[in-house]
Amino acid sequence: MKRLALGLILIASSLTSRAEGTAMLISDSRQTEMSWDWCFTDESSGLRVKRVTSCYDCRLVSPSGMSADVSRILSNKNISEQKPDVVFLQLGCNDSPDSSDEQATYESSLFDYPYGHVRNSSGANPRTKNIAVSKDNTRITNSNFAGSIYRIVEFLRREVPDARLFLLSPTRYGQPLSADDSTKVAQLRVVANMMCIPFVDDWNSVLRYDFIWKHTRPHLGRLLLLGDSYCQLRKWTNQLERLAEVDELINLGKTSATLKEKTNGNTNTLGSQLARIPASANPDVIIIEGGINDDVDMPHLVKNYAECIALPRRTTFAGALAFIVSKLRTRFPSAQIYVVTPGGLYYGHTDRPFDFIVKADQIRLAAQMLNVPTIDWDREGRLSFVFNNSKGAGSGTDTDPFIYNIPTRETGDLLHPNDVGAVYLAENVIKTIRQN
Repeated sequence: MKRLALGLILIASSLTSRAEGTAMLISDSRQTEMSWDWCFTDESSGLRVKRVTSCYDCRLVSPSGMSADVSRILSNKNISEQKPDVVFLQLGCNDSPDSSDEQATYESSLFDYPYGHVRNSSGANPRTKNIAVSKDNTRITNSNFAGSIYRIVEFLRREVPDARLFLLSPTRYGQPLSADDSTKVAQLRVVANMMCIPFVDDWNSVLRYDFIWKHTRPHLGRLLLLGDSYCQLRKWTNQLERLAEVDELINLGKTSATLKEKTNGNTNTLGSQLARIPASANPDVIIIEGGINDDVDMPHLVKNYAECIALPRRTTFAGALAFIVSKLRTRFPSAQIYVVTPGGLYYGHTDRPFDFIVKADQIRLAAQMLNVPTIDWDREGRLSFVFNNSKGAGSGTDTDPFIYNIPTRETGDLLHPNDVGAVYLAENVIKTIRQN
């Protein structure tokens, strides 16, 4: 492997005076990078892009390759001192896809097994349950895409914590993909989803975030929210009103609310919030935020989503959404309705840390069948338990469990976003509403 050169160089083309933000591009293939040149020199983007030209011809997956080398490159002070608004990672261009066996180990590459025992540190009813515990960083290897991308992203989150990260497709822009490239892209999408960062193969996906570095405040109009504690605590909604112009915000969110109905007579559902909508409400945008407090739908139910919608069978995601959306469309026929897919933060408090991906895909499918767009917190919310797993005190045994209600930079209790983490959720909401 070639010895890595250090340093940053400016893009050869002139930079536009209209640029209001800075971006860094880290790519391991000059040829692949060049196919994106028109994007990086796009005057309308509002970004001044610099390239890290220190890892060409390297590989992402290697016993002594990309992961360690990129850590060395990014350890130079230019990264943290320049405080870029955006970091583009275009890595894996020179790699073959992971084998199916390696892909099957993505979860165990990041988490230890068996799971540890945890107990909440506050509240009237302390309880112990199993938790998927992240491995110590030094034990995560770059033997597959999951481990390699984790090490790189973890470093960037530490050095430039406020930067918006994008994982770019490691393929030439706009070119047909080979079978191997298609497999590799699919695998990197999975990894990006595990970490709740955007995977980009279309430059327009980046431009929809330009309000961040251009410091504009998009106008969203009147909003109505149905939701759970993420809405009731108002962290991301406060950030939404700071980052965008909102004429009115009606927030009906309630802690522990489920999207689905339950057979035990549960009344704390998003469907029950319909009755609380004020008579004077006239929203331009309606956001349905739920699913965090629900279990996944069984596979046989997913196969029968069309029937679940027709009935509607409200004990499934499809049926519950069908009921809510039908009521909302009848009352507010001109409003644009969105469904939020749950992100990956809460699920670290179980022994299934990536159930959120399964649930998000099920909710996304149901929303698609109902012709409702989704706001994808699971793909672009950044609040992943992979990076918010503070074990606190304890040894992880049943008699000496971890204490887990420990705040992190992005959470107040490992369950809910604080003001910092809420920014990423709000940005994703604004981006999605703007594109529609």
